[in-house]
Amino acid sequence: MAPITSMKNAWSLLTELDTRSLREQVQTPFPIVILGRDPQARQWLTDALRTDPATQKRLPLSSQIAVHPLAEDRHIRASAARARLVIIVIAPQQSDVVQEQKQISSLLALNPRLPVVVTQLRPGASQAVFTPMMAAWRGAAEVIVDPLETSPFDAELLPLLNTLLPEQELTLGYHLPALRPDLARQIIRETSFANASYATTTGLAELFPALLVPGNMADFFVLTKNQALMAYKIALLTGHDIGLQAMTAELTGVLGGGFLWRETARRLVGFLPVWGLVPKVAVAYAGTAIIGEAAYHWYAHGEPMSQEQIASLYAKALSEGKQKAHWLVQRLKKEKLEP
Repeated sequence: MAPITSMKNAWSLLTELDTRSLREQVQTPFPIVILGRDPQARQWLTDALRTDPATQKRLPLSSQIAVHPLAEDRHIRASAARARLVIIVIAPQQSDVVQEQKQISSLLALNPRLPVVVTQLRPGASQAVFTPMMAAWRGAAEVIVDPLETSPFDAELLPLLNTLLPEQELTLGYHLPALRPDLARQIIRETSFANASYATTTGLAELFPALLVPGNMADFFVLTKNQALMAYKIALLTGHDIGLQAMTAELTGVLGGGFLWRETARRLVGFLPVWGLVPKVAVAYAGTAIIGEAAYHWYAHGEPMSQEQIASLYAKALSEGKQKAHWLVQRLKKEKLEP
């Protein structure tokens, strides 16, 4: 089999992949309701959730998000009960939560499976200890958010949403720009680890399409497919509702022409043929990670990463990849020894 010699040729193999289910995730209605007594607290939370951390720009509020005062209006309550997520915001210094408790009880009576998150705004919370009020919320979850933090949602809200709404990363990122960087990197880590695991089990040397190294086409396709789907997920969660073919046309120019692939090639060629499986697996991890980072940078900033950024991120990813590779190889050896 002739080697694949360019990113364009490699990703052209993937344009027939069925990605309809991924795109449908961001196109399917996903109503989110924000409720709160204090108008300033409601406004801060709404603005913070629609602010893109990459650019610090407040993006237009998603049509799927509704913001209301905390009230006993039955129409608001009925609408909120039909939502996929309800966030109730508690203002700083607010101690009386009786109305919030009643609202939660009413909502869960209408829809017992409704995810309700009580978000307490506590300036300086990252520097202090607060006692959760879980028992007070009658079935809702609770998070503490520090409005003074640069990334106020990473510590508690995002992990909680991942638990309450599993496999909804694309939808959450699409409608809530503040969550995009961490969601993108979550996808990058998962895909990088998946490719490293695959490289461990197959013992691949030909991990990347730009190396001009002939290899098994099926193995190559698995790795490249994972990378392309990762990039497509990143495009969707950053608010770009495009098809796989359109994304491929955009990113082949960003990824395929230059320093990124030369850097990856230089690293792997240095490992062949005398180095063992660990460095090759590490490069599978790092190469996938840097593609993901480059895709995120492009869709978040609208420009490719600089050579300096690529080199720095690649070095970091390679270090992480070596740690993952050692663990994966040891696990594989252990499995082979077991009867």
